[in-house]
Amino acid sequence: MKARIPFVLKLDSKCILPLLFVAASVCSFLPAYPQSTSPAPLELVHTFQLPADITGNFDHLEIDLKRKRLFVTPEDFKAVLVLDAESGKVLHKIDGIARPHALLYRPETDRLYVTDGLDGSVRVFDGENYRQVARIPLLKDADAIGFDISRKYLYVDNGGGDVGQKFSMLSVIDTASDSKLSEMKIHGDTLEAMALDNYRPRIYVNDKATNHVVVIDRFRNKQVADWPITLGKQNVAIALDEQRQRLFVGCRSGQIVVLDSNTGKELQTLSIAGGIDDLIYDPATRRIYAAANGEVDVYEQKDLDHYARLGSVPTGINAKTARLVPQTETLFVAAPKHADQAARVLAYRVANASTAMTAAPAVEQVSVKAPRAEQIALETLSDHPLLRKVGLHAIPPGGGKMLIIANGNATRVGIPTSQSDFAAVKSGGIYGPKIEDGQFYNMKMLMFDAQHRQIGILVMEIACTDAMSEEDAAKKADAIRQEIARKIPDVNSLFGPANNE
Repeated sequence: MKARIPFVLKLDSKCILPLLFVAASVCSFLPAYPQSTSPAPLELVHTFQLPADITGNFDHLEIDLKRKRLFVTPEDFKAVLVLDAESGKVLHKIDGIARPHALLYRPETDRLYVTDGLDGSVRVFDGENYRQVARIPLLKDADAIGFDISRKYLYVDNGGGDVGQKFSMLSVIDTASDSKLSEMKIHGDTLEAMALDNYRPRIYVNDKATNHVVVIDRFRNKQVADWPITLGKQNVAIALDEQRQRLFVGCRSGQIVVLDSNTGKELQTLSIAGGIDDLIYDPATRRIYAAANGEVDVYEQKDLDHYARLGSVPTGINAKTARLVPQTETLFVAAPKHADQAARVLAYRVANASTAMTAAPAVEQVSVKAPRAEQIALETLSDHPLLRKVGLHAIPPGGGKMLIIANGNATRVGIPTSQSDFAAVKSGGIYGPKIEDGQFYNMKMLMFDAQHRQIGILVMEIACTDAMSEEDAAKKADAIRQEIARKIPDVNSLFGPANNE
């Protein structure tokens, strides 16, 4: 199949600039759809009453699906509560945590990670008996986290104003060894929530002190961009739609600011209650949940730049932290004690979703190790920030089937090459149609080594912000392919060790 070359309308240069200006002006601040008149998006199904001695605010929640346990963090209680996720019964208290903040449960290792803001550490607990198995020292105000599903690294923001610094630290923890690997300074004394791109090595961090979003290249551990948030104040919550390249920034002033995640351009705002603490985007239903002070505001993404307000659900004074569990179609919200009403956890059923919240079907996956190939993929994504995805396909030594041997998202490694990928490159040309739902070019082509010997298939996605047409995307993809080929002496080298930079 040959590369598709679209018809190109030629315009006089005097016409182009005014047209581009008008298009940019119209697209910059597209309004949300009006509020939906359909039934409420959330239905309260359980109210879990907590012990009377639990006072103060909550921070984040986490889930152990296998044991059906919900982890809750009452910050002033100096413990993490372990609840039965179905009945709400308190099963256990994990004591000895001075000020619990963020949580991560890793089912593969059966470990629970908790940031302790007062102690300045990450504490690691056994998922069965909740005994502490490790403590990773950081600085005070260890708070928000992000997890790299490929390298299994935990990113933690800490330090800043609480330790008298005008900057904060972003620390990198290897959860395989439960040790700190590195850290980097970020200007601003208060960092908040972060979002990680799974297919390219980027982290978006809310720098509340400067009202910016800081963009980190996590392959090279360096800051690559600094985006001002001008349409809202106190940016604390964040969520990411990778497919459509949209970054949602929750501001306590009462807005979700929607940004292009490639360029940082502010596109529009969505109105929410003030005092947000948690923001969730669910790609299965294309819904956004904003847990703010006393309510959860719900939006549905209709297309790339239009959102319908589905309604607001009251949750109680200072109830502003939430956790969506797609597998059970449940949204948990923690509500602090107020007046004579005890602290509680509210469990809502996700209602009237246009798309079923189902897990992705299982795919065949083969164990394969190609460290050098994975390094090349990450280098390429780092060197070309507007690339959305890169994947290398090849036949491992001694194997008989072509597989994905490297991908920015390492959970894809080992999946057999699809028949559609083979068909796309059958002609030897570059195949790259524009995908409207996401605004990117889906590029597929044969891959060669430095001697121009065919070794497999290269796939990549190029954002429309970086290519003007399919022809332009094909030229950029071919240039990147040649850049990669120069790094590959032969196919076997891809399965060798990574090079030292």
